[in-house]
Amino acid sequence: MNHSVFRDLVPNYIENLTTEETNRQMEKHMEQCEDCREYVKEMREDLSIERRNEQKEENRNIDYLKKVRLKNRKKIITITGALLSLFLVLSISYYFLFVHMWMADKNDVETTIQQQDSKVTLTFQSKNDNRYLLAVGNQTAKHDYTDFITIYESWNVFSDTKLNPFSELAKARQDGDRITYIFLDENTLLLDNGEKKKLTDEDKITIEYKDHSEVIRLKDLYRAKNNN
Repeated sequence: MNHSVFRDLVPNYIENLTTEETNRQMEKHMEQCEDCREYVKEMREDLSIERRNEQKEENRNIDYLKKVRLKNRKKIITITGALLSLFLVLSISYYFLFVHMWMADKNDVETTIQQQDSKVTLTFQSKNDNRYLLAVGNQTAKHDYTDFITIYESWNVFSDTKLNPFSELAKARQDGDRITYIFLDENTLLLDNGEKKKLTDEDKITIEYKDHSEVIRLKDLYRAKNNN
């Protein structure tokens, strides 16, 4: 085996890819040629160094991926915890602000009518400290227009703590709940869907309390705002 063929076969020889017969010929050649023995030795050392470098690079990549995954996992845990906390707070606040309610007594409600340009606003405010009202409307306008407004009352549980996150909401609720109507003129009401409703004497607002109902004609509401 000459030197040129030998050196061409060395990479496969080192990787154990050559046949047994080829291995015998190469080993026989190395016994007779010191240069080729040194060449194989150097090739082995170079290959070993290359593999160690590749392993170090692979380990660095693995460590980097582990750090990235750990960082992302911490972010996910933090975000999930924040969302769960927010959901819990919102659920508790929703229960106290909207679920745990009862129909209000008319004697405990102060109703005012305010006018600003074409808007007429009914404001319902509790006369009791640490309570708030919620006015729930249900409109029907197939023929005659009727707006059924039910007045609910609840404890304003967040008003006692000045540093709680719902203090502004609690204050707003204690200032009263509002329902606004927009008049185009004394005989025309602009509905929530953008349609215009010509008013008759039968179009009205019915306000429901615990043991009392109050009816206001929409035409009277318009005149009331013009008298303010």
